[in-house]
Amino acid sequence: MALDMAALVPLYRQLSERLAQAIVAGEYTAGAALPTEHQLCERFGVSRITVRKALDELAGRRLVERRRGVGTFVAKDSATAWSVTLTGVIEDVITPSRLTILREDIEAPPDDVRKFAKLPDTARLKLYEATNTISGNVPLVHIRYWFPLDVAKTLSAAALSGPTQAIKVVERASGRAVGHAEQVVEPLNARGEVARRLRVSPGTVVLRAIRVYYDVAQQPLEIFDAAYHPTQYRYTATLFPRR
Repeated sequence: MALDMAALVPLYRQLSERLAQAIVAGEYTAGAALPTEHQLCERFGVSRITVRKALDELAGRRLVERRRGVGTFVAKDSATAWSVTLTGVIEDVITPSRLTILREDIEAPPDDVRKFAKLPDTARLKLYEATNTISGNVPLVHIRYWFPLDVAKTLSAAALSGPTQAIKVVERASGRAVGHAEQVVEPLNARGEVARRLRVSPGTVVLRAIRVYYDVAQQPLEIFDAAYHPTQYRYTATLFPRR
């Protein structure tokens, strides 16, 4: 039952995957309570912080429901909320950069972005909205970059618009290295500015990716919320059996 303490995959991610597999396998049925935080700490030899992050991730994937002061329970619709989590290399998902910054502001991020990044309800971040194009000025992706204000102080629209990928600019400017990133990919009906910038009809289904880069101290460096043109982007992965 022990987790791999030497693995590159964070312990909380290993734990959330163990629990997710148990839920899908039917070891914990819909509505059933998961072991307590203390029991999970004892069973897997990890800290309470690790357990809480794992449970928060499962809640974000809608596999469990957390009830304050009561416990954590398998969601009744968990069978339809299953998602696949892959471990890979950050550079493999960085978009080729020909970036045009459209606007910048300080705003509260959308609720789904805030919850995925585990930010407080009151969070306000620096926003850079941009498009990324490929040869022939064809739009590839419409992006909203969100930065914590302490990170944003080290950035500028000019720096982000250069040939270097945004997260590399952030690392260099802030002096903080990326420890890991988390990403969710889901469909989105493109409307408004997104549809206009991607040059698709309103309501066109596009691929949306929300990615959060964390530094080695587990603090967010950048939140990347992108809508990809449906005919210009493809995501592939090579999968191996779990050892």
